[in-house]
Amino acid sequence: MEPVVFAAERFGFHAPFFEVLTDGLIHKTYKVTANNRSAILQQVNTNVFKDLDAVTSNYQLIYKHLERSGKLRIPGMLKTVDQQLTWVDKENSCWRAFEFMANTYTETLPASPEKIFSAAKCYGEFTAALNELDAQHLKPTIPGFHDLANRYHQLQAAVLHASHERLNKSRLLLEKIRQRTVLVDFYNGLKSNPDFRLRAMHHDTKLSNILFDKASGQAVCPIDLDTVMPGYFFSDVGDMIRSMVSSQDENAPADSVSVNSEIYRAIISGYEAGIGSTFTSAEQENIHRSGMMMLYMQAIRFLADYLSNDVYYKINYPEQNFERALNQLTLLEKLDAFVSASSKA
Repeated sequence: MEPVVFAAERFGFHAPFFEVLTDGLIHKTYKVTANNRSAILQQVNTNVFKDLDAVTSNYQLIYKHLERSGKLRIPGMLKTVDQQLTWVDKENSCWRAFEFMANTYTETLPASPEKIFSAAKCYGEFTAALNELDAQHLKPTIPGFHDLANRYHQLQAAVLHASHERLNKSRLLLEKIRQRTVLVDFYNGLKSNPDFRLRAMHHDTKLSNILFDKASGQAVCPIDLDTVMPGYFFSDVGDMIRSMVSSQDENAPADSVSVNSEIYRAIISGYEAGIGSTFTSAEQENIHRSGMMMLYMQAIRFLADYLSNDVYYKINYPEQNFERALNQLTLLEKLDAFVSASSKA
């Protein structure tokens, strides 16, 4: 039998019908159904999320907080037949299950500005709904994930150990990155500024991480909450901008990326509508830095991996991480120009 069948049985789904939803970069996800009851079943990638107890306890903390507040509903975790929240099979793979929210679906890019607005509003509502939760009660599931200063330090370390060939090829990109270290300075400053709150942030705000209602087409709630941990205002709105504002993703040629002004405005206005008055004035004033910070950070990560001989990101050809870094820096330059022109208009 398939491993998913054994796992489904541990969560009370005997002789299930199962459908592969995604075999993505992180987890393997299935919809399992038995006796007119469905659930979402995941085989967890413990190479990425090494502290599964932290992931699970964070989810339970978030779920209970949202349940008490009544502001937003997310899928509940299901228990195994012996009342555990996870199960490890004989291959040492870890499984978990979530409530299946009927009449919902996920979207992928490209999408309309209206759909993007709804998703951004939902992510903002999620942050607002967790406003009273002390973020320090959440455990970092990927330490230093959106720590821009740490990412810049990792790049500097990669430079010291890079081959002459790769370092020489990267000199122009390294200079472009050094020219924007004001973003690192800004990040270092906000950590000690009480006007920028340490918040419970999603940290992975792809369009596909939102459930939409089949009837209305409106966003219902965020999913894939493994990266919800303490963070700062720029992470979620910035990651939406980074991943949605251009019709081309980070694997496309750099000269093909562009800023879609309608999508950018939909992300900003949607997020502002969702987060409302829980944003501080300092966060609001700096919201347009968000996309630039996330693009800058992702460019740094790609280039650091290229200089380290591609140890983190999967590649299909030797120069791919270099090209990805160039892609992100090019989009950053275009976004900077767009934001500057918009502020003068």
